[in-house]
Amino acid sequence: MLAELLLSLSLDPAAAPDPLAETLARVEGLTAYQLTLHGQGPEGEERLRYHYQDPGHIRLDMITPFAGAVLVYRPDTHRVQVWPFGTRGPRLSLRPDHRLVRSARGHRIDQSDVASLLRDVQRLQRHGRLEAPQEVVLDGQRLWYLLVEGTAPPGEVARYELWLDVDSLFPHRVVSRDAAGGLLERVRLEDVVLDPVLDTGLFAP
Repeated sequence: MLAELLLSLSLDPAAAPDPLAETLARVEGLTAYQLTLHGQGPEGEERLRYHYQDPGHIRLDMITPFAGAVLVYRPDTHRVQVWPFGTRGPRLSLRPDHRLVRSARGHRIDQSDVASLLRDVQRLQRHGRLEAPQEVVLDGQRLWYLLVEGTAPPGEVARYELWLDVDSLFPHRVVSRDAAGGLLERVRLEDVVLDPVLDTGLFAP
């Protein structure tokens, strides 16, 4: 009974001194995760399969808009391997900051993991405010809702909204807006699997 109570408290960001720090610690404790990412913004939409393996191996399998393209980042080489037409086709090797492998919002693949996102939210929190988490129901799921607001130059993120899984604290939705309230990006993380056993060849196709 006591162990169950302590576990319940540790899963409640509203009871933590710093909910974002608690959430980040959970994500950093994962050895791997996989999900389907659906992003929307003024620049358009994208949908992809995403795999992460500690200490920073990342694989993106594009669904839209570049169906079939595969990108793999390996932290040991600090390079992005790109197969524009699938892994049976030609391959490019690029730096993570190359414009061809940056998203419409300028995101880099080597900084695309969930922990990096949460650190960005923390940086905004340091010069702004974090509202007390609220438990909500969205699409039949019980989630924690977090709102962080701060200051930022025009066109940069000044507000983050996060919806976290009640049990794992893993993000399911993230919305970013500028200081005027304009939408910068809306992201849904679907089909989430935490700590899966990933094939050893996934990051070396």
